[in-house]
Amino acid sequence: MRRYANTLTKMMMKRSELKPGDKVEVYRNLHKKCFSIRRKGRVVEYLYDGGLHRRGVELYITNAKFVVQPGGKERVRREKRKNVHAFIRGTVMPFGGLQRKTLVDNCVSVITYDPYTMNTFQDLDGNAVTEAKEVFISYGVVYI
Repeated sequence: MRRYANTLTKMMMKRSELKPGDKVEVYRNLHKKCFSIRRKGRVVEYLYDGGLHRRGVELYITNAKFVVQPGGKERVRREKRKNVHAFIRGTVMPFGGLQRKTLVDNCVSVITYDPYTMNTFQDLDGNAVTEAKEVFISYGVVYI
């Protein structure tokens, strides 16, 4: 019995909350209407758009790369069915209080991606975005 309890504890520790410094990939989860956050290939947290969810609604990432896998993008266009092929890869950073206000003031460009009409992530002016020093995800919107 003790052996089983130790295994269960280890499993629970692996699925713990995000910590500053974690390398993550963030992608839009169309089924849950939120962002899913992967660490080491496993979804560890959800970032909801708002509403009554008790989980997080904001995330701050540094040294971000906006990745679009070409094979997945072509598959979406061919099958007319979406799959996870585009995500933001970066490092989780802590934020709050005055730092959050500074982030909100500095991160002004909204980033979007549509696999049917775009080849890369883009800002609202149509400029391609492949990387950013800081990314702030808040209530379902990605800002750089």
